[in-house]
Amino acid sequence: MKYALVTGASGGIGKEFAIKLAAEGWAIILVGRNEARLEAVRASLSGANASASVAIPCDLSQPGAAGRLYRACAERGLAVDLLVNNAGSGVFGDSLSQSPEAVEAMVNLNVSALTNLCALFGRDMKARGSGRVLNVGSFAGLNATPYFASYAATKSYVLDYTLALRAELAGSGVVVTCLLPGYVRTDFDDNAGIESDAYKKFSRSNSLSAEQVADIGLAALERGKAWTIAGARNKLAAFLFGLLPRTAPPAIMKLFLDRLV
Repeated sequence: MKYALVTGASGGIGKEFAIKLAAEGWAIILVGRNEARLEAVRASLSGANASASVAIPCDLSQPGAAGRLYRACAERGLAVDLLVNNAGSGVFGDSLSQSPEAVEAMVNLNVSALTNLCALFGRDMKARGSGRVLNVGSFAGLNATPYFASYAATKSYVLDYTLALRAELAGSGVVVTCLLPGYVRTDFDDNAGIESDAYKKFSRSNSLSAEQVADIGLAALERGKAWTIAGARNKLAAFLFGLLPRTAPPAIMKLFLDRLV
């Protein structure tokens, strides 16, 4: 029996990853902060090994959380063959006015926890000669983004780290892939502190469903791709932005966002 560990599994993209992987025959290790929601997802899973799935409550934004999660799996005898680093958060607004505590928690979750989980479970995979890692970055990580400055920077890190780790593990039997979604129909906007109805309307009208994004990510992982952008519009925007000087996209984004917020 093979286990897939999915962080941020209590809802959104993480929940869809868990559902789809369970249907493929994986036993799922569901990780998130809300135990009741994790258990509800676990109860909804169906598949050959769904009954072996477990929920492990863990707040990965806290220092040392990745190590605690790794030890919790080891104590249960759970060997992770697929790691889906999906958990992430954003902080929206003027960078100089954001709560230091909120920014620190976001960096811990988006950067530190992801990095440490890759290292801890990745070394086990390398020792076994097989395994897969899917890190969820963001389209925002491709360019500096005003009002999402620190969030976009953390997601830029996710892509760069993933590609470097992939190169290090080449030939080891461990495949590492990065998924870059754009707008997704989840609770992200509300959790990031976005209050603008105009922004939320734009976000909803240009978003993919969590199920669509999970499908794209798993397909990319199955094909062994290094990274993929979710959605044709996002791929086109990334191509066009890529033709510009590095300073142009953030300037364009600021003009655009100023009209929405």
